[in-house]
Amino acid sequence: MTQIISRANIKEVLERWAEGTLSAEEVHAWAGQHYQNRAYDFEDREDQEENSVSNEVLAQLDMLDMNLLVPEDIPSYIEFLSTPLGGFDDGYSKLKAYLGTVNIDVRREQLKGTSPYQPFCR
Repeated sequence: MTQIISRANIKEVLERWAEGTLSAEEVHAWAGQHYQNRAYDFEDREDQEENSVSNEVLAQLDMLDMNLLVPEDIPSYIEFLSTPLGGFDDGYSKLKAYLGTVNIDVRREQLKGTSPYQPFCR
């Protein structure tokens, strides 16, 4: 039986990370267990391309180590999770615009030696 991952489920994980009750490693592990796992599906699939805000955020969390995502990014992901159904493209454009403001070189330097980011901070 397929379990549904809701935006609320993902938002709760993000909020716990922001509060410090979950670590980056725990968020990464949680996302890895749920992303591209046929036992789970998403409540918010859209149109023929099957865009899903939930799926996209979960994919980003599954790659948080290589994308150097940190708690300061959480508000942008929560905002994306608030995107109305049918508004995937607009919401994703806003998220990409935010991510484009992140100075990856500075972040890479800040996260050197920090798990789970260290393999991507050389």
